[in-house]
Amino acid sequence: MAMRLDRYLKNVGIVKRRTLAKRLADEGNVEVNERTAKPSTEVSVGDRIQVQIGMQITEYEVLDTAERPVAKKKREEYVRLLNSERVQPLDDL
Repeated sequence: MAMRLDRYLKNVGIVKRRTLAKRLADEGNVEVNERTAKPSTEVSVGDRIQVQIGMQITEYEVLDTAERPVAKKKREEYVRLLNSERVQPLDDL
């Protein structure tokens, strides 16, 4: 079952608020399957989501969609962390 990106990010605990998920997507800091995503982009099982918050870039795999916010103990049933890296700031500016 597909679900809106901003809602998914909030429900599985990647971000604390849906407004933050919407802002990140509107600013171009979220990709779904290597394509820049809007808050309304549909995500479904098997999709890969990359989120950049500040200098931290994190990649996740969608394991299941969650209609409601998920308890911390159960989050690994809905999302898998694939990669997390810190990018260097641009020193040459």
